[in-house]
Amino acid sequence: MGPVVRMGPCGGCGGGARDVDTRGVDRVVKVVVRHGDAVDAVSVLYQRGGRQEWTDLWGGPGGELAEIWLRPDEHLTGVEGHCGPFEGNVVVRSLTFVSNLRAYGPYGRPEGVPFALPAAGGGKIIAFHARSGRRLDAIGTYVKEAEVERHP
Repeated sequence: MGPVVRMGPCGGCGGGARDVDTRGVDRVVKVVVRHGDAVDAVSVLYQRGGRQEWTDLWGGPGGELAEIWLRPDEHLTGVEGHCGPFEGNVVVRSLTFVSNLRAYGPYGRPEGVPFALPAAGGGKIIAFHARSGRRLDAIGTYVKEAEVERHP
């Protein structure tokens, strides 16, 4: 695979920055989403060099819980959603996770301005970054680009 490209974030400017060291990250194993009328939080389980590690819960404890388990041959190819005002702040209102096999979601309420973070050119999403406080204010992706075959 090629270099890693940071995309986004999409959403509001509230909350604190959340990030992940992408060195050695192989893939996303699981995504946990807390959601109601907006996306309350996300937490991600990564595989890095054969070990698995969680991010913190990016956001607050509200909403209901959804768990997305990715199969070993599955990877995320895009994240779509909506952002808009909710209780005085612009936050992520809905999220849909798209893999090479299917789509998961939408989680939250698809209201506001739509956004899309596709992994261009056959790449795959290996990690996320975000802004969060009581809710998920914004979300972005790290995309590992597909290798480009070079012909002389």
